[in-house]
Amino acid sequence: MSDGRIIGLISGKGGVGKTSLTVNLGVSLSDFGKEVTIVDADFAASNLGVYLGRYDHPVKIQEVLQGDADPASAMFRHPTGVKSIVSSNEINFVEPDVSNLREVLEHAASESDYVLVDCPPGLNSTVENIMMAVDELMIVTMPTQTSGVNAAQIIEKAKELRQPVLGTVVNKVSGDPEIELVDREIEMMTESHILQQVPHDHTMRKSLFESEPLVNHEPLAEAALEIKELAASIDGQEYQKPKFAKFKRKLKGLKNNLKN
Repeated sequence: MSDGRIIGLISGKGGVGKTSLTVNLGVSLSDFGKEVTIVDADFAASNLGVYLGRYDHPVKIQEVLQGDADPASAMFRHPTGVKSIVSSNEINFVEPDVSNLREVLEHAASESDYVLVDCPPGLNSTVENIMMAVDELMIVTMPTQTSGVNAAQIIEKAKELRQPVLGTVVNKVSGDPEIELVDREIEMMTESHILQQVPHDHTMRKSLFESEPLVNHEPLAEAALEIKELAASIDGQEYQKPKFAKFKRKLKGLKNNLKN
């Protein structure tokens, strides 16, 4: 296997659904037959293990970064098919030395088609170093003024660092132009094209509560279908959404209501 693509998913602010997108995108690529490794680099707010079902692998990425463990020992296979390297939640590990992060990611890429890195939000020296350790960046934002401004700042920094930007994923979209930014406004603010719009989906919250990726928990959910389409687009594949998905969602909703 040739070395895989190392893609950093990054946002200008927290709360935009970056980690959930990282996990669901990884699982979707895995479902398409790709070898995927997900890496938690959001050291100060590590949630990747929770999103994967509260997996607490004994070897964390911080131990690898400080030279106390090798990358292979920190990597584990999740039941969804993806491999993962998780981060510690201990306060002493929130600001590790990331100078050799690139080496860790290259090791993962040597065994993967895709390495998806859950980057921390914001802009500081650690974030910049993480941005430099990946091959390309995917910006995650929401259709709000503040999120748009923060996303634009990240993209400006990426240009300064000469790091390629794949584009922007607009998450938690309600589709109401009266209360949120529309495509052209986001593209103008960020000076990047929109890769995908992922709707605000109540089933996402339920999947998080159940600690199961949405694309497995509710594969016909609107958000799940958009994420699968994004995965196909990144991999250069054609993706046909299931027929009658909307009808099937409504039918399932009616059945659930009858049960209650």
